[in-house]
Amino acid sequence: MCGRCITLTYDEVMDVIHQIEVGLSIQVEPDWPAQYPQAYPKSRVPLILSEGAPDFGAPESSAPQPNQQLRLFAEEKTWGFEESWKNGVVFNTRIESADKPMWRESLAHRRCVICARGFFETHATETVPSPKTGRMIKAQYEFNVPDQSILFIGGIWKEDRFSMVTTQANADMVPIHHRMPLVLRPAELASWFGPEYLRLADRSAIPLEAHRA
Repeated sequence: MCGRCITLTYDEVMDVIHQIEVGLSIQVEPDWPAQYPQAYPKSRVPLILSEGAPDFGAPESSAPQPNQQLRLFAEEKTWGFEESWKNGVVFNTRIESADKPMWRESLAHRRCVICARGFFETHATETVPSPKTGRMIKAQYEFNVPDQSILFIGGIWKEDRFSMVTTQANADMVPIHHRMPLVLRPAELASWFGPEYLRLADRSAIPLEAHRA
């Protein structure tokens, strides 16, 4: 399951929110020298959270339109829910688990968005020599969306923790893994924060590019 991604800084997430609010196409260039922080479970990650009613942009729009009702803000939280039965943290949540007690409240009322430049997934069977030890290890691939500099990934939160939401792999992802993060188009953010979020479970139309990491 996805446990590594290239995230934005807090200030970059704030820039993204501003571009969403004024209806601009979303582009974020890192300050020089470029910083590309990588996040893992237990990392602190800046997220997009919302309050208010979502009402920006039509689904077919390439970018959200200005919105006066949905109020977005950035907040840092730690990746992974702490549970007594789990060694470590629970850092992925299946969208199909919306009716399970552990996830029900967060999926219903506490959704968020992770801003990333890419995410990583380990191949189910392919192995490569480790550059450190020379031993054979499972290959890792970095995923991006073509012609989209920033990935938006659905998440849920509770108190100071968050988890990345996953769904069934699409055709681009399935050669590597049977699950994938819930990657959202910019124009789908309003739907993710709205009551019809479950209709976003099907990510078959989201193109992904894979590069061996």
